Amino acid sequence: MNDQAFPVNDPQAAAPQQPPPEGDEEASGGRSLPHHRPQAAASQQPPPEGDEEASGGRSLPHDLQAEWTRFGAWREQRLGRLATLSKWLRQSDFDPALWQDSLNGLEQRLRQDLVQLAFVAEFSRGKSELINAIFFSDHGQRILPAGAGRTTMCPMELASDPRLPTGLRLLPIETRLDAATLAQWKTRHDAWNDLPFAADDAQGMSTALAHLSDTLAISLERARELGFHLEDAARAAIVRTSEGLVEVPRWRHALLNVDHPLLAQGLTILDTPGLNALGAEPELTLSLIPAAHAVVFLLGADTGVTRSDLELWTQHVGEAGRLRSFVVLNKIDTLWDPLLGPAAVQAQIERQRESVASILQIPVERVFTISAHKALLARIQQDPELLERSGVPALEAALSQVADRERRELIDSGWRATLLDTLMLLERQFQQRIRQADEQRLELAGLEGKNKHVVRNLVMRIGMERKEFDAGLSKVQALHVVNARQLGKVAELLDVQAALGQLAELRQRIRTAVLKTGVRGALEATFADVRRRIGEVEAALEENRAMLTGACEQLNTEFAFSVPSPKALKLEGIRLELDSTQQDYLRYLTPARWLRLQNTAHAERLVLSALARLRSLLERGVRDAQHWNRASLAQLDVQVRERKRNLGRRMQSLEQVENAEGELGQRIAQLRKQASEMRHQRAQLRQYFEGAMK
Repeated sequence: MNDQAFPVNDPQAAAPQQPPPEGDEEASGGRSLPHHRPQAAASQQPPPEGDEEASGGRSLPHDLQAEWTRFGAWREQRLGRLATLSKWLRQSDFDPALWQDSLNGLEQRLRQDLVQLAFVAEFSRGKSELINAIFFSDHGQRILPAGAGRTTMCPMELASDPRLPTGLRLLPIETRLDAATLAQWKTRHDAWNDLPFAADDAQGMSTALAHLSDTLAISLERARELGFHLEDAARAAIVRTSEGLVEVPRWRHALLNVDHPLLAQGLTILDTPGLNALGAEPELTLSLIPAAHAVVFLLGADTGVTRSDLELWTQHVGEAGRLRSFVVLNKIDTLWDPLLGPAAVQAQIERQRESVASILQIPVERVFTISAHKALLARIQQDPELLERSGVPALEAALSQVADRERRELIDSGWRATLLDTLMLLERQFQQRIRQADEQRLELAGLEGKNKHVVRNLVMRIGMERKEFDAGLSKVQALHVVNARQLGKVAELLDVQAALGQLAELRQRIRTAVLKTGVRGALEATFADVRRRIGEVEAALEENRAMLTGACEQLNTEFAFSVPSPKALKLEGIRLELDSTQQDYLRYLTPARWLRLQNTAHAERLVLSALARLRSLLERGVRDAQHWNRASLAQLDVQVRERKRNLGRRMQSLEQVENAEGELGQRIAQLRKQASEMRHQRAQLRQYFEGAMK
């Protein structure tokens, strides 16, 4: 397939140029156009009062600011309600085994969950300028290097983490010679070059980010060792020097940590710099981009879909990415022609949108036409008319809705169900306590008017009950032993070394083999083995559940417990993610990538990436099984403790009655009051949980 099959030529072969000065018409392609969907931006609700203060006084994009400020307030409100509920449960003497794990898990999801937007494009599509326009226009200048030619030379992640210093961290390109994954490199702080700057120093940040354009002049042989695909110099965007060397990016990866109101709300940005960088980093294609909640795929409005654009879309965004992608035709000002009327210009834009949607096989509504350069200029100059014509507000409106919806759905998916399950367990404990208080009161009421001999007989009877109950606890202990043995079987099935042994052996072979073969076969065999192991784990857990159900029914009959049968644990989510991961890797291993796989470090990074993702799934399966195991026995353990406590209280009450005249009526009144207070507390319990579920 070649570029002639699509609207215009691939611009990548052009040599890099210096970024143009602000407002350079040539860099953005000339004049600006009215954007194609003004109604998308207009449909957004205005931000709530106080947004300016909530965002740190910055002039943020309207829709993003409003949506994320609302979400931030919503999240803080939920965290507050969760903290209130936890405090009340702790003060009310509820057994932590029934609620602590569940509520801590919900809090952790709220605090740690991030929404990632991935910006994917070939060189010179205006990706950095769009990020400038959306996130950094309040600085009054261009922050990320942008302009004609290659500017951002390495992938960059943007986030806001108050635990880390403000600044830019750069990973040298030479680290590609080591097979460690990017995730592993992120833990090796001494391997990175740190460029700190003050949070309010826009010029310092701009100066640091200018290093994203740094290059190295090295030999062709060295470039191949570093994983650069040089068989097609134009596609690889490799620049040759007069000395016969080639220019390659100086940095492999960048991490930007800044104090930014949107990023502080949990939004993270992944900026990828083109086909060659993605091709050399399997982890980007197979881990980081698939993890993004939305993908912004940029094209040039003047070029449409080129050959390298299509390769980037099909091989790196992938089928799953299409469902959450927004395609952006940037530089629409290049299509402005003062000799044409507005209607003709708009028709030209619509034809381009429809053509792109058809080629990429996505709905035309997900194709946006913008001018990132004009949007940045409009925000710096505070020109609302130019901003509206740039088309960026419509894109921001869509991104804000998607990011917010993705996050709310992610949190809400298990939020209410977890709280309802926890409430049910606690209400059962409440009911048991109330019943025991009522039974004890009736027991004491039956002693009114009786002599001490009757009381002594009752004390002796309860003593016998305690001995019988303590003897019966051996069955509960045996149940724990059997359950632990079953959990050990699950851990054995999901053992990382055993399940991923073939990939570990493949990694060793790759280091010494002249030809790197067998990668696809080893991956397919490993995925099949992991899938088999997950099936066996589900069968083992179901067998364990049946055993626990029978044991709990027997204990319920013998000791008048009310322990519910454990719920079945299905690892469907892990299985679906395993299938998706396998599809990603097999799609990646095309014949076209065979030459890349002959690079030892690249092939080893691919295998390490697969090992990391599969290890994560296996460890998640073990954690799920452990949590299920604890939850399955929690009710039994709680009711055992409650019974022992109740027997002790009954014995104490009777001994007090036996040794003190007039104590009986007082104790009966106390128990009546206690049961009444617990009924009131049970109503409070539901109110607190209903508040947390809103």
